[in-house]
Amino acid sequence: MARDITFANGPTTTDGSRYAGGKETSVGDHPFIKGYFYVFFSLPTFLFSDKNAEAEKYLMVSAEAYTPPGDRQMNIQDIQGQGGVDASFLTGQTISREFSIQYKDYWGAPIFRIHRQWTNYINPYFGTVDAADDEVVDFKSSEYKGTCVVIQTKPIKRNDGKFKLTDIIKVDIFDGVQPMTDLKSAYDSNITSNEFVKPTVQYKFDGYPLDETVTGVNNKAWELLNQQDLFDKISSKYANLAI
Repeated sequence: MARDITFANGPTTTDGSRYAGGKETSVGDHPFIKGYFYVFFSLPTFLFSDKNAEAEKYLMVSAEAYTPPGDRQMNIQDIQGQGGVDASFLTGQTISREFSIQYKDYWGAPIFRIHRQWTNYINPYFGTVDAADDEVVDFKSSEYKGTCVVIQTKPIKRNDGKFKLTDIIKVDIFDGVQPMTDLKSAYDSNITSNEFVKPTVQYKFDGYPLDETVTGVNNKAWELLNQQDLFDKISSKYANLAI
């Protein structure tokens, strides 16, 4: 698998002093700013039928926080030498296959309903797949697994509504995604506490995510971003207010 280790034209003005100030700094000298990200799901059609697009839009606009999988660890084993002079050898890896997203929910609890529909592949009352007599059910992964793409960008909104390739800073593409819960515990109530409901959903995925270091991933992310009208509503609002 080809790897892309190109850098953002820097650092060119930062030296051993770690000073990165002044107007002549390059793109590669600017600190990484977190918090600007977009989440795109492709839900299993078997479960959502004609509601896929609506459910995927709710998940995109409601995501408030993203926690990536745990850090990949290299498994290293030592061979002892005489006098405490040891050598270390790579023996494999340990990876995490879970990530989480925190959402804000709305009246009607659409975030809860989406995940309840997803986990209802296994009927909670019978512990099996609930299928109609004439329905084709094979209990195969495409019936209940989806994909998820998380794209982190620079804090940039361009006037034409389109992103440039250089606006993208990190990408995670997860395949074989499925939720690990249907969130009931997030919907508790207490008369002394009136708060927004912000459920955090833990997801499991298969294999290892494709990221921005894999050749072609950034281009796929760029295409996905520019297929969406991410700023259409707010842009129209301010355009109508303009004098």
